[in-house]
Amino acid sequence: MRWHAVYRRFVLGRHYRFARQELVPHFFDALTAYALELARLGVPRAWEAAKALQELRTLPLPSFSGEAEDVFFSIQAQLSEHWGEEVAGAVRRGLSRNDLDLTAFRAYLRDRTLALLGDFWRLRRTLLRVAQEYAGVPLVLRTHHRPAQPSTLDHYLLGVEGLLSRDYARLSHALETLDRCPLGASALAGSPYPVDRWRLAALLGFAAPLENTLDAVASGDYALELASALAGLGASLSRLLTDFLFWAERGAFVVGERLAQGSSFMPQKRNPVVLEHARIYAGHLVGGVGTLALLNHNTPFTDLNDHSTGVLEPLTALLESAEAALELTRVALEESRFEPALLLEELSPEVLASEAVDLLVRKGVPLAEAYRRVQGALPGVRPELLGVGREELIAWMSLEGFFARREVLGGVGPKAREEALRRAKAALRQNRKVLAALRARVRLARRRLLQDLQAPEGLEAPQEEGQVEGE
Repeated sequence: MRWHAVYRRFVLGRHYRFARQELVPHFFDALTAYALELARLGVPRAWEAAKALQELRTLPLPSFSGEAEDVFFSIQAQLSEHWGEEVAGAVRRGLSRNDLDLTAFRAYLRDRTLALLGDFWRLRRTLLRVAQEYAGVPLVLRTHHRPAQPSTLDHYLLGVEGLLSRDYARLSHALETLDRCPLGASALAGSPYPVDRWRLAALLGFAAPLENTLDAVASGDYALELASALAGLGASLSRLLTDFLFWAERGAFVVGERLAQGSSFMPQKRNPVVLEHARIYAGHLVGGVGTLALLNHNTPFTDLNDHSTGVLEPLTALLESAEAALELTRVALEESRFEPALLLEELSPEVLASEAVDLLVRKGVPLAEAYRRVQGALPGVRPELLGVGREELIAWMSLEGFFARREVLGGVGPKAREEALRRAKAALRQNRKVLAALRARVRLARRRLLQDLQAPEGLEAPQEEGQVEGE
């Protein structure tokens, strides 16, 4: 068929090039697994098709010429040319591009998300290492853009880790949704051959099949959930980066030389631009979820390009932006330093005024009256206007005293911070174990797929004749 030039340019050629660059191994995996399952059922020539696919995947796939409209038909054309139409046709028994495409798409996105979780895990590990390095270093935190109360740098970073750990959990949950195999769903009603969909899922490293066969080809929520998790991550990273930029303005966070850029005009400038670039990528994540939502909006519940082929390039761009945001933030933490004196630049008696209120209340002054007295003693929290001794007030309002009185769970007290760091490290280790197990499952599935191509039990020779099991 001679395709229209506009359709070739914006649809067929573009999709083919993307699939050729990113998806070909996943197409071969899915086709091979399906051929092995058909061979197990006794479908003639299916075993030969599996072996042919094994050989064919070692060769480069032709570039887009228009003769084959997509990667699947390109693979089919080569199978027909080199192994014959019967072998090429064997693997298509009960197979639709609907379930095949979505299996390859999900496998690709699963592997990319697994890699991204590794990047995310490394950033969180770096965050905890910096928290430990700067444990107990005091700083003044703000609320509503004004100095509020003292804290410590490790307490701040542990708070950020709490936020990021939930982003990590949301991304992991998106992976769990993604980690379901559509293969065997066929066009939408299920394969007419009694394929074992659990075995197909296992051969491809998925946690399970996506059970309902219409759901398997019609759902786009896997893409929307992934984009939503990435949007949440982008929002969280942007907040951390904004704080780093605030401190960098004041010299309290000094970006490493290899990550700062100078000015073309002002020789004194060393700009912390790595933080700006990381925040740009984080912004991409926040904005990207709208595209994925619209691709799922007002579409009928069936197989469509909108939420299958249409989500691949936007999601790939988002995953690349997420990798960039995570990695740039991580190296910014590793290569930079905090200046403790400048972190305390906004420390003043006013920042500890709430402690003066508490002191008066503990002495029996009603809280409302204590609040009014302290307000009247500002600026400077003058002890003579409070009715307490100067030495007593100074001791009570010291940073050491402030921290020591806050040994509640998750508080800024030294013991509370030490315990919080211990728990955060333990949670990170557990995340690492789960991630390693997921990666091992995918890796072992690929190994098993190759092993099953070495004449599995009952398939010692290619089958020319035979009745399909269940027919």
